[in-house]
Amino acid sequence: MSTMSKALARTFAAFAAAVAVFALGTALSQAPAAYAETTHDITISEPSGQVDTHAYDAYQVFAGTYDSESKQLQGITWGSGVDGAALLTALQSDPTIGSLFANATDAPTTAAAMAKITDKSAEAEALAKVVGGNLTDTKASSPNGTVTVSGDGYYFIKDVSEELTSDTYSKYILQVVGDTAVTAKDTTTTSHKFVKETNDSTGATSEWQKVADYDMGDQVPFQLVGTVAADYADYSTYYFAFNDTYNKTQFGAPQNVKVYVDGDAIDSSVYKVNTTDDGFDVVIDNLKQTAAHAGSTVSVEYTAKLLTTANIGSAGNVNASHITFSNDSNQAGHKGKTPDDTVIVFTYQTIVNKVNEQQQNLDGAGFTLYKKGTDGNYTAVGDELKTGHQFTFKGLDAGDYKLVETTVPAGYNKMADIEFSITSTLDNTNKALTALSGDMTSGTATFTANTTDGSLTTTVQNKSGSILPSTGGAGIAGMLIVGGIIVIAAAAGLVIRRRSAARK
Repeated sequence: MSTMSKALARTFAAFAAAVAVFALGTALSQAPAAYAETTHDITISEPSGQVDTHAYDAYQVFAGTYDSESKQLQGITWGSGVDGAALLTALQSDPTIGSLFANATDAPTTAAAMAKITDKSAEAEALAKVVGGNLTDTKASSPNGTVTVSGDGYYFIKDVSEELTSDTYSKYILQVVGDTAVTAKDTTTTSHKFVKETNDSTGATSEWQKVADYDMGDQVPFQLVGTVAADYADYSTYYFAFNDTYNKTQFGAPQNVKVYVDGDAIDSSVYKVNTTDDGFDVVIDNLKQTAAHAGSTVSVEYTAKLLTTANIGSAGNVNASHITFSNDSNQAGHKGKTPDDTVIVFTYQTIVNKVNEQQQNLDGAGFTLYKKGTDGNYTAVGDELKTGHQFTFKGLDAGDYKLVETTVPAGYNKMADIEFSITSTLDNTNKALTALSGDMTSGTATFTANTTDGSLTTTVQNKSGSILPSTGGAGIAGMLIVGGIIVIAAAAGLVIRRRSAARK
């Protein structure tokens, strides 16, 4: 029997001052408390490295008055709002623990029977469920890990965090005779989703994170990650399924789906990939067929195309997932669900307005946008656009680009190529696009950014007149040479004519 189980036995048997604790798959440690308060704070803190903040409800199962001389709770009765008869009947009716409560007739004898249950037994799990399922709505609640209760007694505490569901909460029973501090170890199944970011121009690739930006048409890499609960060994079979949801106008069907347990790929015969109305599922009917154990990491990696109908700008394209898993070793087929975890994929657009020297809209041009690859070469982003005087290139991500006027309006000079970089600032913690910019590297243009619609807008100008090569270029040198030859030829012809005239 663990230290906490022994304390539980001593407390319920003698109603002593030692803290009584048992948990369904949960380890707790309790600090000494001051006694003499009628209102007590129960502070449940999370272990180091556990980042989620949990919330709790507390129900008083037994009430009593603490006697400082004997260091015992005196006058044990059913707690506030507890239907003692109904709870006792439920305890006696449960096949796992019923015999332990056969002789219990009131609150003191019921508490004494509870004291015989250890925290690692199947009875402890059944006891917590019966107690938790038969309490009234009279409770004290906490949104931040501290519950304030009135009166000494024994309290059932339920984790009701948004990160969990009613099927996955942890349960505790504590003796409370003063301010009480405990540390909880989260042993339930957890679920997270990630996306990886890659810059096509530099080749830089991020770790798995919560935000990324991609070109429309790119295959976006996703990862789903789940942690196996601590009570995994109690099951003969264990259902474990990833449920992925997304807007099908934003992402295509999953491709290249692979499943791993602790980093090792598992055989595809162990799992199924099922399409659903709002996404897809990866179902492992029996995780026991793999090398998984309590605390193992089960993950899924896949890609999905970012479609041309995806959102552009700060709204992003949300992709979510949760896990459905076995959560009751005593009831085959009983399942719990983790909360959704989300990632967001962003994409942007460049808008080019064409004007003449008088800043009037100018039709007749055509533009092609090119993106620079890791090899330094540029590849066209789609086809040439020839759409009046405004050209919108949709579905771009961060990287290096070149804008080329590939069709020039009649009577105008070709615009010099514009080379620029799209730079985004993504907030991984808050899953947000916080800044967007277009930075010039060659040519003449100024980009105005709008994060809401994800746009970088610029105005470019064509000048009318004879088409002249740019100053300093090879073209001007060629013209100077041709002009020089013409001048020399003209001078030579003049000299020859004068000599001919003189001879005459």
